[in-house]
Amino acid sequence: MSTYNKSTGRKIGLFLSVLLCLNACEKSFLDQAPQTTRSEVNFYKSSSDFNNALIGVYANLKHVGLYANGSGALHVMTEIVSDNTENGATRQAVNQGIFEINDFLTLISTDRVRDCWIGLYTGIGRTNSILDRLPSASIAQADKDKYEAEAKFMRAMFYFHLVRLYGDVPIITQEITSPYGANEITRSPINQVYDLIVADLKTAESKLPLSIPAAQAGRATQGAAKVLLGKVYLTLKQYDNASAKLKEVIDAKTYDLLSKYGDVFAHTTSFTANKELIFAVQYLGGQIGQGSNMWSEWAPFNAGTALLGSGGGAGNGFNKPTTDMANAYEAGDLRKDASMLTSYKSLSGQEVKEAYVVKFRQQGALAGDSDVDFPILRYADVLLMYAEALNEQGKTAEALPFLNQIRKRAGLADKTGLNQADFRLAIEQERRVEFAFEGHRWYDLIRTNRQQIVLSAKGLAIKEFHKLFPIPQREVDLNANLTQNPGY
Repeated sequence: MSTYNKSTGRKIGLFLSVLLCLNACEKSFLDQAPQTTRSEVNFYKSSSDFNNALIGVYANLKHVGLYANGSGALHVMTEIVSDNTENGATRQAVNQGIFEINDFLTLISTDRVRDCWIGLYTGIGRTNSILDRLPSASIAQADKDKYEAEAKFMRAMFYFHLVRLYGDVPIITQEITSPYGANEITRSPINQVYDLIVADLKTAESKLPLSIPAAQAGRATQGAAKVLLGKVYLTLKQYDNASAKLKEVIDAKTYDLLSKYGDVFAHTTSFTANKELIFAVQYLGGQIGQGSNMWSEWAPFNAGTALLGSGGGAGNGFNKPTTDMANAYEAGDLRKDASMLTSYKSLSGQEVKEAYVVKFRQQGALAGDSDVDFPILRYADVLLMYAEALNEQGKTAEALPFLNQIRKRAGLADKTGLNQADFRLAIEQERRVEFAFEGHRWYDLIRTNRQQIVLSAKGLAIKEFHKLFPIPQREVDLNANLTQNPGY
């Protein structure tokens, strides 16, 4: 969808190999390196080295513990855990961890919970390697500022996921070079984690560029830092700070809603034309190892060529919309058919009644080779977060037009005459259908402390302690100083 990976994607595989080498190396008393080998000794010297290191940070978004294709752990821990989706594949040993989360039977050994923790701290480790070396690097100050800002934006994003999923977590802000360097670090209180997130985002906001060229699509901008900071403030219930920061984004007029909802996700919408996307996981087809498998992963289980075409994959039934999700859309909501369908035609022409996500569809793409990016921040979120922050300050009438901007594009009538309590429910509903399958639902319910009320009423076996996931068994085994979350 963007040209970012055309110019940088081929570097990612090479860089990751280099990075693994660096992480495995220990300084010897000789402290020498062959001239033909990139190592800890001769890497991080030039601006190009730091740029490549940052490409590795962005590439980490595709980690199996994060947004990897369609089956990354974050999809499970933010959508399948909620009332939006379920795992539509047959139960097997290979997907047992998904069903454990789906059924609120998560264990300290559940693989997706482990993978997510590893993926997030891997990203943090990469940012710390950059940030530790930047001050002494002999590169232009402008480059230093930009690379520092990008690294801190990404570190803040990784920690924001960690603190919402696991609660108190270890704060690591320097590179760890020893294999046992993290084995005695304790969990830091949530408020300290948020202090780091806010500080990182303020630095990022002050030093990131206002815009980036199409050739660098996928990299952080000042607008992305402002939006993420606004989301952090909203999560912290600092509604005045949230509304002020989000208003800066709205007033800048850098972003806007696309006229058609489906165009936001279409692979045919170019980066420069997509004014709604603020930050996204970038994918690029062309059989260069940078494509997405999301369309095949989320297609109905074993749908095969009837739906996906020749070479399009089998269909894995991942992130299958629930009946409750299908019923959540109001009559006439244009977002429904652009987000999910409830049937498809078999090869024999028979209708197969099976719900599946089409929001990230690229018909005709080979399995694992789709161009469709996965949005993390987009302008619709800015409008709805701003409306929520205003309402929480008692400014419901002022908030209504921003909610109705979203509804108008969806082909729905304006909401009118809502009081503050009614508006809260309206925002909850609007966010659910606007951001279906984009990883917002669980975080929204947790932020508003509505997870147990909403999900229990729908027959899900959620308990109060499920608002946090367990600290993975692997981490507790390696570090006896890590306490476990209650209930696990």
